Amino acid sequence: MKTSREGDGRKRLKLNIYMRRKLTIAFGVASAVLFALALYLIFMIRDNGASYQKQILQQQDYSSVTLPFRRGAITDRNGTVLAYSEEVFTLILDPSVILYSPKNDNAQPNRACTVQALTEVFGFDAADLNRILDEKPDSQYVRYARLLTLEQKQAFEKRQEEYNNAEDAQGHAVHEDAIRGVWFETEYKRTYPKNTLACTVQGFSGTDASEGHWGIEEYYNSYLSGINGKRYSFMNQNGEMETVQQAPENGKTVISTLDWYIQSVAEAKIKEFIASNEYKNVGVVVMDPRTAEVLAMASDKCFDPNEPADMSHTYSEEALAAMTEEELGEARNQMWRNFTVNDANSPGSVSKTFTVAIGLEEAVVTPESQFVCDGGEDINGVHIGCTETHGDLILEEGLWYSCNDVMMNIAARLSVPSILKYERSFGLGSRTGIDLPGEASGSIFSEDTMSAVDVATTSFGQGYSATMIQMAAAYCALINGGYYYRPHIVRQITDENGGLVKKIEPELVKTVVTEEISAFLRTALYNTVESWSTAREGRIPGYKVGGKTSTAQKYPIEEQRYLTAFMGFVPADDPQLLIFVEVDEPEHDGDHVSNEGAVHLERDIMTELLPYLGIPKQDN
Repeated sequence: MKTSREGDGRKRLKLNIYMRRKLTIAFGVASAVLFALALYLIFMIRDNGASYQKQILQQQDYSSVTLPFRRGAITDRNGTVLAYSEEVFTLILDPSVILYSPKNDNAQPNRACTVQALTEVFGFDAADLNRILDEKPDSQYVRYARLLTLEQKQAFEKRQEEYNNAEDAQGHAVHEDAIRGVWFETEYKRTYPKNTLACTVQGFSGTDASEGHWGIEEYYNSYLSGINGKRYSFMNQNGEMETVQQAPENGKTVISTLDWYIQSVAEAKIKEFIASNEYKNVGVVVMDPRTAEVLAMASDKCFDPNEPADMSHTYSEEALAAMTEEELGEARNQMWRNFTVNDANSPGSVSKTFTVAIGLEEAVVTPESQFVCDGGEDINGVHIGCTETHGDLILEEGLWYSCNDVMMNIAARLSVPSILKYERSFGLGSRTGIDLPGEASGSIFSEDTMSAVDVATTSFGQGYSATMIQMAAAYCALINGGYYYRPHIVRQITDENGGLVKKIEPELVKTVVTEEISAFLRTALYNTVESWSTAREGRIPGYKVGGKTSTAQKYPIEEQRYLTAFMGFVPADDPQLLIFVEVDEPEHDGDHVSNEGAVHLERDIMTELLPYLGIPKQDN
């Protein structure tokens, strides 16, 4: 038996030694892991302490307030402000402070005077204020009123200071209570000081001025917008409240190519025109043909960006009352659209200058080429007529009298690929890339779809579509020596201190015709205005005006809807100003459609602008 107990003892001794070794090893491993983890935490805090601290502070955020950015301004080319963000204020109620009583009773000594001050200064309803105080007695943050002016804020603060600090002759406080628990947050309201001016070009911003819609506001939103700041309070490691503030980054200023005076003249003349004419749409584009900078864009549709949903500037009360909800939505959308950029139509006879240019470039005609207009052409069994039988004409006279027959004869000498090549070169069938949203591309034929009849009708501007900005940009190139510049609406972007962020220089895209052909076209278009054509109404005494009229029939043909236009420029021998006018679906008697309305509108605008731009008179 003794031997057996000795054997068990030895086993227990071996077992205890084994367990101690295992425990020692486990303890050592655990200690090593904990030591490694401690080292990792030390290095992690050293390298990423600021980042982790920010995350911790955000998690401990007790009072967080967004500090809104100020949206950047929009100005015209001369610095006249067209849009800016005005500082306004949101009134915040802190019921826990308003209702606070140092005696911890129900006396609420500050309630009556605070409610009275709010009522008298702002005109708020006392019953509504008391309702909020009763429903949210422990709340520290109630947004009660927005878009208060600086004057209103200062009036309340003055009232508060005078009441709380009032003393009698002995220097004792007059009031036992105090106006408390009211404070203000800054925000911004988008303001358009010129009201409806250039509305479809500028677009508009939302109530909080953070997002742009349509026009420059939308296209340049990333520059106009900034980054909100933040102010937040948190409990530090000592149990004390600390406040950290990150300042907002304000938006940039966008300096446009517009001239507010030129824009105002264009809009005023449109108003005069539409007062005595029936139409569907009216559009005007004013450009510097040397750079393709847009000086003005206007249409008959307008709205006040300060109240963009208000349709009274475009539609009468009777018209609005007769519309369904769906029709009202469509009408509002049309009101916001920029007709000169967003809509494409058949250009009509204005494009005959393109046909002459292509014929000269491809050398299928010369300035001395002669034609016979016998009233039209029969092509593949289809008779395509001219407005009248002009008889013998030279090339230039084909423009004077806007002869369809001459244009069809030129086009017949050209191949379909060459026609399409030049149309694309002139910017037709694709967006110009102007810095405005929603630009339409228009449409031209392809080699597979362009028939002989299409070749003929295209030569005088039927069968394809183009926007006003496409046509105006192409004409700039035809008359400035052949240089096609991308049309643009913004010149510069600066920061809030005036520092240059981005300069947008005129962008030369390509050369479309030679200087020699451009010079011929300038002369031919000057003679077109001087000749006995409808363009003659565009003459201005003392100035050499070049130009081309247009009357395009819209599809379907049987509906007898038309678009009339006039493209004018001055001085004809050195163009510095180009104005393109379109009158969509003017009133007509069914047998005759006059483009004199478009010509007169262009002439009236140009007559006002020539002295302003300092363009001197010439001997005609």
